[in-house]
Amino acid sequence: MTSENVLQNAIVMMEKVLSITSGIQLHSNTSWTATVVVALTKSNIRLDSIKVLIARNDFESAEILTRSLFELAVNLTYIAKDVDGRLPEYLKHGGVPTSSEEAQKLQEEIESGIQPEVKDIIPGYAWEKLKNMCADLGGVWPKEYETFYRIVSEKTHAGSATLGLSYTLLLNQEERSEHDKAVVLVTALEMHIRVARV
Repeated sequence: MTSENVLQNAIVMMEKVLSITSGIQLHSNTSWTATVVVALTKSNIRLDSIKVLIARNDFESAEILTRSLFELAVNLTYIAKDVDGRLPEYLKHGGVPTSSEEAQKLQEEIESGIQPEVKDIIPGYAWEKLKNMCADLGGVWPKEYETFYRIVSEKTHAGSATLGLSYTLLLNQEERSEHDKAVVLVTALEMHIRVARV
């Protein structure tokens, strides 16, 4: 099978998965269900965006969004292993109320009209280290963290290791191969399916 055929098959599969997962009706009557609904919605949007970026030959941005899908899949899968123990910690870290008292306090803060500072909204540290979550999940997760995630993190943070490649491609007006595009789409699709599976 040629790289072009692989790319076309990946696009067809992606569209099928998006049509299925976008049509799922989940009722968020619990914090866990609401978290899954939000994660699946984000995953659908990111996967669709990756497809658009690849069509526009913005390979690097597609990889960066695929990295984001990986993080989403890791977090959701990790929480799913112990929802009662991990979900409250995850939500609390994100500022989501987990009790009626916390919800009331948040409502009062909103009604006061006082704008919180960024440090009060966005924590300066992760709720759990991604590397540790991958280790806990086992299987392919630790290897993907050490290979895919680390490589794409360099691109995400404008690392010098990838600047030379981007610079050369731009100077030579080179476009990524159909094979490279297919690899990104298939990887993104795999991460999306992991979210949908949860």
